[in-house]
Amino acid sequence: MLFLKIEVFSEFGFRKSCATDIRPVFKLNRSILIKTFDPATLMATKVRAILFRKCEKTDRQGKTTVKVKGRDYYDLLWYLQKGIQPNLFCIEGFETMKDLKEKLLAMIAGIDSRSIQLDLDALIESPNFVKNISRNMKTILEREISEKL
Repeated sequence: MLFLKIEVFSEFGFRKSCATDIRPVFKLNRSILIKTFDPATLMATKVRAILFRKCEKTDRQGKTTVKVKGRDYYDLLWYLQKGIQPNLFCIEGFETMKDLKEKLLAMIAGIDSRSIQLDLDALIESPNFVKNISRNMKTILEREISEKL
């Protein structure tokens, strides 16, 4: 069973000026047309989530257990490995890719593997993969961002 959560954030001022794609999806004898942004704009929205999303979960004693959304970093890795460059027009406060690269590297320096793991546990079936990717996410992302942005 697949559960799909769709979040619509209408506060993006750029959304009407960005190109969209219509993508047909054919699965399990069903079909649907999905209107979506192009990959560069989708990556920009993921980068925006990493830069601006506030995420903090606490346990019953009030101790912070999760400081970041692991899935945002996992998705960023996917975009980077596909060679997609973010649409800078959609990320306010950054005029050059160099500026964005520096900010992302600074943010990645502060992520912790436990937060990544706790968030990815619910999304990925293999506990060993989640443990390993979480432990190595910072190093992998630093390399990917340095090489590809």
